[in-house]
Amino acid sequence: MIKMKMTDRSENLANDCCGWASRLPVFEAATLDEIVNSLSAFVSDATPEQIRAWRASVPPLKGECGKFSGEQPKAVQYGAILEYRMPDGPHRVDAILLISGAVLVLELKGDGNWQPEHMEQAADYARRLYWYHSLCGGQNIRVHTILVSYGRRGDELFGEWHTRTNLENLLDVIRRFDRPAEASPIPIADFIAPEQCQPSPSLVQAARRFFADHALPHIKRIDDITDAAMQRIVGEIREAHASKRRKLILLSGVPGAGKTYVGLKIAHESFLDDLAEPMANGEKPTAPAIFLSGNGPLVEVLQYELKRAGGGGRVFVRGIKEFVERYTKKRSQVPPHHVLIFDEAQRAWDAQKVRISHKDDHASSEPEAFVKFAERIPGWSVVLGLIGEGQEIHVGEESGMNLWADAASKGDEDWVVVGPSRFGQFFAEKGIAFHGHDELHLAQSVRFNFAAGLSNWAADLVGGGKAPQELAQIAMGLKAQGYQLRITRNLAQAKDFLWAKYRELPDARFGLLISSRDKELGDYGVAQSSSRFFRSGPWYADPESSPSSCRRLQEPVTEFAAQGLELDHALLVWGGDFVLEGGQWSDAAAKKYRSTSPVKDSLQLRRNAYRVLLTRGREGVLICVPEGMKQLDHLFTYLVESGCDVMS
Repeated sequence: MIKMKMTDRSENLANDCCGWASRLPVFEAATLDEIVNSLSAFVSDATPEQIRAWRASVPPLKGECGKFSGEQPKAVQYGAILEYRMPDGPHRVDAILLISGAVLVLELKGDGNWQPEHMEQAADYARRLYWYHSLCGGQNIRVHTILVSYGRRGDELFGEWHTRTNLENLLDVIRRFDRPAEASPIPIADFIAPEQCQPSPSLVQAARRFFADHALPHIKRIDDITDAAMQRIVGEIREAHASKRRKLILLSGVPGAGKTYVGLKIAHESFLDDLAEPMANGEKPTAPAIFLSGNGPLVEVLQYELKRAGGGGRVFVRGIKEFVERYTKKRSQVPPHHVLIFDEAQRAWDAQKVRISHKDDHASSEPEAFVKFAERIPGWSVVLGLIGEGQEIHVGEESGMNLWADAASKGDEDWVVVGPSRFGQFFAEKGIAFHGHDELHLAQSVRFNFAAGLSNWAADLVGGGKAPQELAQIAMGLKAQGYQLRITRNLAQAKDFLWAKYRELPDARFGLLISSRDKELGDYGVAQSSSRFFRSGPWYADPESSPSSCRRLQEPVTEFAAQGLELDHALLVWGGDFVLEGGQWSDAAAKKYRSTSPVKDSLQLRRNAYRVLLTRGREGVLICVPEGMKQLDHLFTYLVESGCDVMS
């Protein structure tokens, strides 16, 4: 075979979905530097270790592909794709080979070891391509997983769907899956086209049925309370479609009022299928709405609960950060959705926070980015913002509604804003058309079916606006409804109480909560979990027999893993980061924020954090003020005077 000299850069078809994409002969002829430079440009934060891995794995893969090209005439149209970003998340596949009748997903490992998690990782990629890529999984195209250890000799395991092999046998594996007499390869440009990446219709239907038939145990169904808001939002979406407009719809509410449930229900609504406009490939989007949240633990828990429907629970629920990254990189890429649901929109990041987090000096705020994304969508689009109150707990979340007003005013098209009447002032100042509807504010908390007023009690407690005697009156009303406000200085006693209370209720959820800024609780037996290993899904959902279950009362979660989620009973261990000194709240002993993330009001973030922590339990909150933390003695007295019952 005559090797091609790669002089035309257009032979590399890579776009913002992958780091390299070309026909096999082009891949074989390209120099190692050309390939690595293309991969480095795509993976902008590639580490030296990653670059060394490319330099070790690419040459042998090139060699095997060259051998195959030399014996298979049709291989001139076969494709090699490197560092392909998965359509439903931030993860990337090492390599994909497009051959006749098959998509080969290659996970390349150079340590010479067979690790079960390596095969499972590759198999997960294959499953998700089958679920999300419109060209994969048909009758003539099969998706196969191949774990390739290029540092190992001998030892091969061949299977119909999952194969484990080494470098010297890779060519034989490719031959086995190649079916040139039966099918053609998927064209490279078609495979990497962004519009091909959306969940299959069957998976969408399965997810909708699952959501309709299974009440999510930690997102309670509250149709009676939220019905008026639902009807208003559905009507506004239909009107946006009919008039071909861009709309920003705002739904606000107190904690536990059902904002998340409304957003999830809209995302799963099938009426949107009839309103969808064709995408660039002529097909209508299979998931016209997407639920997006910057609350990573909430996303993980929802996906964990919904994964039984297939697709890893990702069909209608995604993280905001990866969504913003995907559609910021290239303006030509269009989201395959008409309705973008932004959960906890009051916590949207300002431009400075986005620039730091995304390592992009030119990034705009999240609201402005969403307006830009929505304006790319054919025909019409809606951004639905779910607005909580007093829950801004991250740096960069402190500008609130002003960010959304600025974003709407900077749009290239005329935006109409619909929301609770009290938001009108923010948009009037920017000259934005605003329509107020009070049913778009959910004022009744149904998370706390025994505790109307808990949110107010918690807000006033940490805000310092009311005397303890006034707080005690609110607490008396809560307890009269059946809500439990208890306090102790003995953590072991608190744990024993909850284990005994829920011993005969295996489905009840209770767990440890602490503040992320505390520096001292580790000395009292309550250390923060490592974010690297902690998983919110199992913590909230698993039974007590699981080591990860919240019912074990071993691993605590912070306000970041608790916000937007709920327990039947919360055990809050108060830290030294938020104390009373001379009758005034202080965060002087809190962990400091990094200087790269400037904070406008650190004390307000602590107030909001403890407000979140105090309002996670539907049936009660048990506060432990550890014995020995003398700086909390005054706080203990204040909490008792404010209505908490001391455990005997």
